[in-house]
Amino acid sequence: AVVSTQSTGDDKVAVVIHIPFPQQKIYHKIQGRLVRELEKKLSGKHVIFLSKRRILSKPTRHSRNLSKQKRPRSRTLTAVHASILDDLVYPAEIAGQRKRVKLDGSQQIKVHLEKSSQINTETKLDTFMSVYKKLTGKDVVFEYVD
Repeated sequence: AVVSTQSTGDDKVAVVIHIPFPQQKIYHKIQGRLVRELEKKLSGKHVIFLSKRRILSKPTRHSRNLSKQKRPRSRTLTAVHASILDDLVYPAEIAGQRKRVKLDGSQQIKVHLEKSSQINTETKLDTFMSVYKKLTGKDVVFEYVD
């Protein structure tokens, strides 16, 4: 696992732990307890677990594709960014998403989270926003939906 720290704006620091993708299911089983214990130990810093994922570039005519295999959907930029968002808010469930394109061309993603997970994730929303922005360069806003 690779550990990195990211500042989240207002003098707060988030600890992002990148785990190997094959071990993701194992971590999901114990993630709730693990996050609570680590946040206690790290004096209130937010702890986030993300799976390490690879983005393969889109094959072009002139690219040297030595493997001659089709690029899997799970390695596309869009799929990796979507799965980063899923990992980021876990154990909360994403109920829906809306992409808003403003007149100047900038995009903002509105993510609707399940109302049942509001107690656990409400204090971390700013951290989620800044970590996702840092990793993907996309603006995201979280809301709770019934």
